[in-house]
Amino acid sequence: MKKTIALLLAIMMLCTFLVGCGDNKTQNDNNDSPTKGYVLRLGTDAVGGTANTALEAMSAIVNQKTDMKTSTVVTTGAVEIINLINSGELEGGYAGTINLIQALNGEAPFTAAIPMESMCQAFGFVSWMLPIITTADKGITSYEELEGKTVAFPQQGSASAEVMKILFDCYGLAGKVNIEYFGWSDAWEALKDGRVDAACGSWSNGIPASGIIELCTTRDLVILPMSEEVGEKLHAANDGIAYQAMTNANDASIPEGEVRYAARNSGVCVFGAKVSEEAVYTFVKYSLQGTTQGRYLTGGVPPVRFSM
Repeated sequence: MKKTIALLLAIMMLCTFLVGCGDNKTQNDNNDSPTKGYVLRLGTDAVGGTANTALEAMSAIVNQKTDMKTSTVVTTGAVEIINLINSGELEGGYAGTINLIQALNGEAPFTAAIPMESMCQAFGFVSWMLPIITTADKGITSYEELEGKTVAFPQQGSASAEVMKILFDCYGLAGKVNIEYFGWSDAWEALKDGRVDAACGSWSNGIPASGIIELCTTRDLVILPMSEEVGEKLHAANDGIAYQAMTNANDASIPEGEVRYAARNSGVCVFGAKVSEEAVYTFVKYSLQGTTQGRYLTGGVPPVRFSM
């Protein structure tokens, strides 16, 4: 039954869009609710990150609308969250698609394979485009020119940091670049101040992070062009990673009619297999229904079950 949870969720999503948010009835009205008093501990990334913001909002809505109790736990990122779900210390949380593939295959940074049966994917809520960015004053125009430079990577253990490691391997830059790890905002601040030469950027569902918008007020942004060939290598190395074309609609630094390909990783909400289906269903139903029927949080990412 666990394996069919995504089909139920897909049907639920369709029903939500058909009936809208007009029904204010909650499970608190039902004294015999199977989820009454059920507790969900949900892992998020660092405070201010996309996953942290999204899951905090979803948790608040579910606490308000249902008889379940949810709380969020800040972690170092998706790798820790998957391990904590597997050990039973968390009921759910966010994971990057790259990390789910690594976990299933038992690839680093995981020390052993985590069986597919131990988790179920509820829904996708964000897609991150992750280009390497720099500023015009640095004079860097390609990935190859990063050799010998200092580059800010996202926090160790995060899904985005894992994407960057594979990306730099594909360009043959492993061991040839000075890597420093930062929180998102700190990385872009370091780029602005000249403490690093380049950094990983983040566009969530096509929209730049606020720190990048702030960076652009004082510096001319440069988005390094990734080749389609490297994009294919990325996907071949881990099919949880895709690549996507960025255009002038994503950032004014890209000339009209041109594209800049960037690595893309998606964020999904996952739960431990031992969590009751009623609890998962209730969490998804009310969290998405309470956020404009899920349109903002999901960014068009459909609720599909993770599989190889």
